[in-house]
Amino acid sequence: MSRFLFRLRPEEAIALAFLLPTTYLTFAAHEYAKEAGVIGDRYSGGVYRLGVAVLVLVLLALALRLWPAARWPRALREILPFLTCILIYTNLHDTIGFVNPHDVHDRLVAIDQWLFGVQPCVWAERFITPGRTEVMTFFYVNFFWMAPSTPLILLAQRRWREFRAATMGVMTCFYLGYVMYVVFPAAPPRLVLLRQFTKDLYGYRRFFGELSAEAFALLPVDSRAAFPSLHSAISVVALVFAWRYARVWFFLLLPFAAGLWVSTIYLRHHYAIDLIVGWALAFVAVALAPRLDAWWASRQRAFGYAPARGAAQT
Repeated sequence: MSRFLFRLRPEEAIALAFLLPTTYLTFAAHEYAKEAGVIGDRYSGGVYRLGVAVLVLVLLALALRLWPAARWPRALREILPFLTCILIYTNLHDTIGFVNPHDVHDRLVAIDQWLFGVQPCVWAERFITPGRTEVMTFFYVNFFWMAPSTPLILLAQRRWREFRAATMGVMTCFYLGYVMYVVFPAAPPRLVLLRQFTKDLYGYRRFFGELSAEAFALLPVDSRAAFPSLHSAISVVALVFAWRYARVWFFLLLPFAAGLWVSTIYLRHHYAIDLIVGWALAFVAVALAPRLDAWWASRQRAFGYAPARGAAQT
């Protein structure tokens, strides 16, 4: 088993370790929701995403075996960890309650109140306008391209060592965040503080449907992925590696990251403490990633396997 694992890259092995239990949880959530009569698109969507992921993995394995020298299978293997990470994120989002039912969001509310004297998401209502809601939504959904942006720029430049470092930083941050999601399950403010809000996010429903108490009822399988904010954590990791290896991109990315941070509060997706811990998590991941990569590469060499191109050296 160890020999098989060390044939993989560390991000691939970690993805496999997360993908197997989250796959089980996705099917469990789907069956639970169906039996409870609350089946919806998100539960079926999780199953469909898994089907597509399995198909892609099978095709990639065949391509690497049939055309080992071809560039496109190798390029797909480089970006697949990001796609797998997003798959795990979307499927874990609604299934954490099956693993740990001990929510901590009431403590997060108390911490925000202690730090600021108000609930930042409720306080931010004074700034709500349809135009601002559209702008904040734009910044929020940019997360999905911001996360892999710096590594992909380095990949396009064929800077393998730098690409490897940035990829490991992003992946390490994601998976540390997933562990914290399970250990500290917390519903977002849009659910927990619903009765404190007096204004609707006009313009928000154009993208995601009507915001209402019924749509976000606190069911056992509802979102529990608020703490920490991976939106803040991953964007900081992308900025750190952009500063190190692609300075121009850092300055282009910075306003999008800042807008993203503000949007998480404005759109009621995160408590302020989620962002603070997310920023701290980013620097932990940046420090831990090269050590993990170097250790994994040393184990690969011990088993006679070649480390990934650009892997950290011991």
